[in-house]
Amino acid sequence: MAFIKENYTDSRVEMISELLKKDAANGSPKDYEVKIDELKVVSRNNDPERFYEFEQFIMPESRNITIVVHDKSHTNTKYILLLQKEETPASELSGTENSIGDRMKQERTKWENKRLNEDYDALLQKFRECEEYARGLEQKVSDLEHEKRQSSGELTSSLVGLVGTVLSKNPDALSGIPIIGSLFGGKKQQAALNGPKQECLCSMAPQNYSGQLTVGDDQRMKMALVPYFSENYREKAMKVLLYFFNHNHFIDQSIIGIEALLKKAKPNTEQKAA
Repeated sequence: MAFIKENYTDSRVEMISELLKKDAANGSPKDYEVKIDELKVVSRNNDPERFYEFEQFIMPESRNITIVVHDKSHTNTKYILLLQKEETPASELSGTENSIGDRMKQERTKWENKRLNEDYDALLQKFRECEEYARGLEQKVSDLEHEKRQSSGELTSSLVGLVGTVLSKNPDALSGIPIIGSLFGGKKQQAALNGPKQECLCSMAPQNYSGQLTVGDDQRMKMALVPYFSENYREKAMKVLLYFFNHNHFIDQSIIGIEALLKKAKPNTEQKAA
């Protein structure tokens, strides 16, 4: 069923009347009926001439005219023509407003829940990343402590002895090694090695490796360096020793580098002697 609802106009009524007359003239008249405020004033018939009978029943208080045109296929078209502006009942308006308000609240709640879930997922991801980073730091600290425990505790005596021996045999041996060569001074150290030796008072030195440095250790280290280095290079030598203390694994790397350098320099020394 087709349904048309609009304000009353003479042109719409005239159009319906002309359609009924045309169908009748073509030999296929259509049934129709007319109601005023749901009161049937023109009963169902197919005579177009009776169409305007409804006008005599229109009253000032009449609200609408309903014209129903029936088709042969048992369908119909209903025209509701409003004579007065319809007023929506207050209860219906209130219900509509409440429904819209409830729907808006539901949508807002849904949106807020979605945003909270997204924030939660983002924070959870950051938390997991922080946990992973913390575990990595803990493992790194553990590896460094293990490496330090496995490294030699005889840092002072082994390093000073090694450097002193190397420089006494070949003053230029350390000049080719980055950092170490510049700190120990190459040829300039030969004069210090050939100079007068000073005694080192180390009677209070610890007997076992503790992994910790004290003020007394620092003083004894400076005294131990006196026979090997001039005053200009002692602070630099101390700096290198502290590097090795904090990074024990550099000792092994330095020994390998020095031995390789000595092996490389040995042919040159033999060639000069010849």
